Amino acid sequence: MSAHIFEGAKYEPHPVFEGVFVKHFYNGEDTGRLNDFEITIVPGFEIKTHKHENTAEFFYVVSGKGEFLDETEWKPISAGNAMMAPVGMTHAIKNTGEDPLKIFACYSPAIR
Repeated sequence: MSAHIFEGAKYEPHPVFEGVFVKHFYNGEDTGRLNDFEITIVPGFEIKTHKHENTAEFFYVVSGKGEFLDETEWKPISAGNAMMAPVGMTHAIKNTGEDPLKIFACYSPAIR
């Protein structure tokens, strides 16, 4: 396997949020700057309200429908939407659809 092509990533249950699964790809040790991963949220579940004090988080909705908490306002999201949670911003994501909500995400700087 080339260091430039990542193979074999597997979904793992999120360590905190029930109904959320994460597939990690590259991390801070690989890139020095960011880590990236795929998130799947089962219908009816969510990544609950939280914030990151030292990193920004970026999201791209691959498939499904849901809502993104932008500080204090829930906003609808669907495939093709991109979202950002700057350092210190309160955010959350919930699946409001009937299918899994799949999101590609990354942190910068890396937290992993």
